[in-house]
Amino acid sequence: MRPSVSPSALSLLAAGLLATLATQAAHAAETGDGTSSHARCSGTAEAGDRTPSPADPYPLMAAGWGPELGGGRMASRWAEDWSGMRADGRAPAFKALPLGDNMQLTLSTELRLREVAWDNRQLGRGNDFEQTQLRAVFGADLRINPHLRFHGELGTGQVDGQRNAAAPNFQNEVSLQQLFVDARGNVGDALVGVMAGRQEFSDGPRQLLSLSDGPNLHRSWNGVRVYVHGKRYRFGAFDLRSTRLGRGSFDEGVNSAEKLQGAIASFIVSPGDGPNTYLDPFWLRTENPSVRIGGVTGTDQRDTLGVRLWGRRGNARFDWTLARQDGRSIDRRRVDAWALFAVQSLALSDSGWKPRLTSRIDVASGGGAYGSGPVRDFNPLYASSNYAGEGQLLGLSNVLIVAPGIALSPTSRTTLSLEYGLARRLQQSDAVYAAGMRAYAGTEHVPGHDVGGLARAAANWSPTQYLTLSLDFEHLAAGDVLARAGYPSGSYAYLSATYRY
Repeated sequence: MRPSVSPSALSLLAAGLLATLATQAAHAAETGDGTSSHARCSGTAEAGDRTPSPADPYPLMAAGWGPELGGGRMASRWAEDWSGMRADGRAPAFKALPLGDNMQLTLSTELRLREVAWDNRQLGRGNDFEQTQLRAVFGADLRINPHLRFHGELGTGQVDGQRNAAAPNFQNEVSLQQLFVDARGNVGDALVGVMAGRQEFSDGPRQLLSLSDGPNLHRSWNGVRVYVHGKRYRFGAFDLRSTRLGRGSFDEGVNSAEKLQGAIASFIVSPGDGPNTYLDPFWLRTENPSVRIGGVTGTDQRDTLGVRLWGRRGNARFDWTLARQDGRSIDRRRVDAWALFAVQSLALSDSGWKPRLTSRIDVASGGGAYGSGPVRDFNPLYASSNYAGEGQLLGLSNVLIVAPGIALSPTSRTTLSLEYGLARRLQQSDAVYAAGMRAYAGTEHVPGHDVGGLARAAANWSPTQYLTLSLDFEHLAAGDVLARAGYPSGSYAYLSATYRY
């Protein structure tokens, strides 16, 4: 018999859903159409009065606060600021509650229920199963005044299948996900601040840094982040250590051996008020004591230096990243790796289903993992699982992926996307890799370059501003290299409902 989700977790879910449903109708009447009063291509001196957009002289979409989900709502809830909506009388219940002359308290919650299914998981023949996953996160943001605030979050993750084998970011009784202080002020026209404590971090290219949204619990870090934001530039530096999760209650700790340090800048390089083109140079120094390359596990130390150019021109959108890695990997072997990520799309119409042609080209170096000499396998660090596929069937190492597709928006609350990626490995003396640099063992011994084709289909529908229903399907058709090494094709799918309040 499969274990079930704990009664306490189900109680939290039910209570959260009822509270969310109770507030939706009232808030919809207050906020109208939800259109932001602040342009996406410019900053603002005040928090949004129709959306929870924070005051920031740099454009929100490029400010480095993590993914924006639309309407000023952020994947990292600490980046939201409801004070402008409270001043305008539009804030929903439990948002920017006044506690004194300047103090405000905002409460937030996210509840995600997801049903997932694997066919030949990790391309293991017969490794088929289903699993129900639950995420429940509750947060509080206390603003002492416009210059000082504290943010904290508690999270629980539950699964009902293969619970004993689930990682602690999937099966977790309760953990302190975030607890930090943010102090900020203005120096001339610039916003200057520092964040210290346990915090989520997602800045720069998503092929390298992400919140890790696929698992039940986000990735978090411990340390210091400083930032300086102007009207046409921003700069940030950070010194962080990873959070080591346990599976029980508040048994997480700081993993001082896993480090993330560096600096990321952004400049508006296009003239005028937008649409903007952004140039983002970055430097990341990472140290991970448990990286597995070529069948050996050890410490991987890398400096990743690169630049990202992204923005929009007319009907075209583009996001291009070039990265170079050096350092020392397992057994102190020298690292010599590189990668190029090019994402672009073209809108065919701004009416009807608003079709948009998409394409993605990913090239990541490989070689040297099985032998002596430099390690040339590119390490995608903490890449977004959504970028290369939630099923994690393919990784961004020793690979060339060309993936054309199409995206549709039948309604303002609905999106559909289809993509088919053709994958080839660059070095046939090296393995084919899944996400996380997990090698498909034995592929390094067979000839050929054809890895296979990865088909992806996704649909999202948001019937209200708080609820999103999502469907995702991925299928990797094994090519010559995988087939010769004895691997079958594999599939992954999920259906999820997410409430965010």
